[in-house]
Order: sequence, then structure tokens, then C-alpha cells
Amino acid sequence: MASIGPDVMQMLRTRRTNFSLPGAFYHDPAIYELDLEAIFYRQWQFVGVTCEIPRPGDYMTVTIGRSPVIVLRDQDGAIRAFFNTCRHRGFKVCNETHGRAKTLVCPYHRWNYKLSGELAHAGRMPDDFDRSPYGLVPVHVRTAGGTIYVSLADDPPDFSEYGAILDRQLGPHDLDNAKVAFEADLTEYGNWKLVVENSRECYHCGTEHPDLMRTFRDQYEFSDPESQAQLRDFRARCEAGGLSTDSTDGPNFRTARMPFLPGALSITLDGAPAVSRLLGRVPHGDIGSLRWFHFPSVFTHVLGDYAVMIRMLPVGPQETLVNTKWLVNRDAVEGRDYDLKNLTHVWNITNEEDKGLVERNQAGVNSVGYRPGPYSPVAEGAVIKFVEWYCTELERHLGGEAALRVAAE
Repeated sequence: MASIGPDVMQMLRTRRTNFSLPGAFYHDPAIYELDLEAIFYRQWQFVGVTCEIPRPGDYMTVTIGRSPVIVLRDQDGAIRAFFNTCRHRGFKVCNETHGRAKTLVCPYHRWNYKLSGELAHAGRMPDDFDRSPYGLVPVHVRTAGGTIYVSLADDPPDFSEYGAILDRQLGPHDLDNAKVAFEADLTEYGNWKLVVENSRECYHCGTEHPDLMRTFRDQYEFSDPESQAQLRDFRARCEAGGLSTDSTDGPNFRTARMPFLPGALSITLDGAPAVSRLLGRVPHGDIGSLRWFHFPSVFTHVLGDYAVMIRMLPVGPQETLVNTKWLVNRDAVEGRDYDLKNLTHVWNITNEEDKGLVERNQAGVNSVGYRPGPYSPVAEGAVIKFVEWYCTELERHLGGEAALRVAAE
């Protein structure tokens, strides 16, 4: 454990609730190390979608903090995950982000692993060398609604509530039978918490994301009778087609299916569908967006015609890798059923705009003149939820009041 507990605990105890965090939380290298220990090496992390590894031997890789991980489909069709680290001298076994292999061969000294993780061959070792203790180190993995999560912890948090909700709400979208039409990586030179905070509010959207706001509705006037009627009609239309419209709120996640602006069917420049084939078994394209986020690393929109999944993983104290995947019907053909530029334009430009915002925010919080400021309870409720969850997890990791509260429950 990082040797900064007392200082961090003091900052956690004296911070103002519903305010942004003290500056050190956004740039201090020691707190970044603590974040890796308490958050990224413990919590469930979204890594991808089952359709990315449809056949035995298909794999994908991701790096969480400083820990490379490989996720694959084994010979029996089960999804497994392992630390992507050879048991000989620690060499990174698979370097590509996606691939296919009958066995996993470390290129350094040719140690060879089965898809089950067992060590199958280790050349030039003694005749009595016992291979059995030297399989790849397993990583906990769960699937839900066609999405894949891993946890690097020995004893990870419970996944069942969140997994059951995703299974129910994502089922009609049949992501198992989707495909990734495009994937993009973007490096944002800002602390991962600034990236998450920026993603959890649309306070800035009206002025900073003009293309997104052509179709995207941020505020819903639940007290307005006309808005209430529109939401009732929308929900009735979705539920008649077998789609859940429940809004669910867990300790580190939230899901909701919400409509677009009137006349819009998708998140595109003109609101028209980007893909002519619907995604999954949905009854029609007028189903708004199934939105969900899961702390610390993903937010997603699943529409009638496509899905976009945005993963945010820290690279350093002031550097975050943002990965975006666009999913479409497996049978959709580029150039016939969708135009790739039209499909990706809004989220590509929105991500670039967010990069600029985060990096300018980082420059400001790095200042000795920075002071934590108050969040808007109306426009930044999800940011408040994230910050409170983050501080609770840090406190629990350090053995503070949060750990005592949990023990008493």
C-alpha cells in the first residue's frame, strides 16, 4: 500500500462535500499510485464486447494501470482472462490489441501456453521440470449483456446486481451478434478523474458540443406536463416492443433509456439512423438511447441502429487513454448499410472537444491558485455521485470511516 495514507485520509476528512476535489487528487503522483491500488486494481473494469472474440483462440488485450491483461475465448467457448505476463521472466506475451492463436507463445524464449492458461511447453528446462505451477495467472472475468469486465483483485466486488441489470436491459440488442465497425484511441492529457467528471455532466454541452446537441437531450422537465406526456408515450412505445425502460441506480452505476429530441432516431448530424439494419432484436428504431455508466471506466449509449462504448483508463497522473468502439449489426455492410464517416462523426468530434476541455481543466487545477469549487446539484448530480463513490473507495482502502461503516452493516 502507498505510504501516504494519513495525508490522504486527512484530505478526505476535511474536503467539502459537493465540491470538486483538492488539487492533489488531480495531479499528485503518489495519489495516482493509490488510485491504481484502490480503484483500478480492485474494481471491475470494462474491457470490450463478446462479439470481439467470437471463436476459440480469439483474444484481445488491455492494460490496466501497469498490468497488461489478455481476454480470450478458450477451446470450449468460455471467456477467460489472464495477466498478459510470461511466467518465465515476465515478458509481455501478446502485444497486439486483437488476434487469434491456437496457443499463446511468449516470443522471448518460446514458452507456450494453452488457451486454458496452462503451461504446455518450456524448452531447455531440466527433464524433471514441473510445468504445472507455471500457468498464466488468471484474472477474474464476468460477462453481462454481451459486455466483458475484468477485476485484478484477489477478491473482487460483487458483480451480480449490475450484471443482472445489463443482461435484462441489453438482451434485446443482442450484442453477442454485433460487430465492431470502428475503434479509436485518443490520449487526453488530464487526470482520469477529470475525464470521468467531464463525461458525467452535460452542463457544458450546449456551448461545447454543438453537433451532439442536434439530437441529444440533456435536460428532461419532469415537472412539465407536456414533457411528462412525451416520456410516457416514449416508454409505452419501448415497452410494447419488449424493451425495459427502468432507470436503475447502483452504488457505482446508473442505467436509463431516454428519448432523443423530437424527430431524431439516432445520434447523427441529421438525426436519421446511421445504419439501415437495426441492432439486435429491437422492434423499431425509435427507442432513444439506453445510457449507462459504470465507475470507474466506462459510459455507453445503445441506440436502435448502433452502440457506442467509451472506456477511460489512466496511463499516468495526468494522462488518460480513451477508447471508443462503435458497434453495429453483424450483418451490416459498410458502404451499403452504413457510411463509416456518418456513423462515427458525432462521437469523434465530441471526443476531440472533450479532450480540449479536459486538458484545459488540467492546466487550471495544476495552478497554485486552484481552490475546489461547488458542483451544481441540478446539472452535476452524476459528478457528485462519482466523487462520493471515489472518496468512499479510497477511505475504505485506507481503513478509514468507510471501512468501519461497512463492517458495522
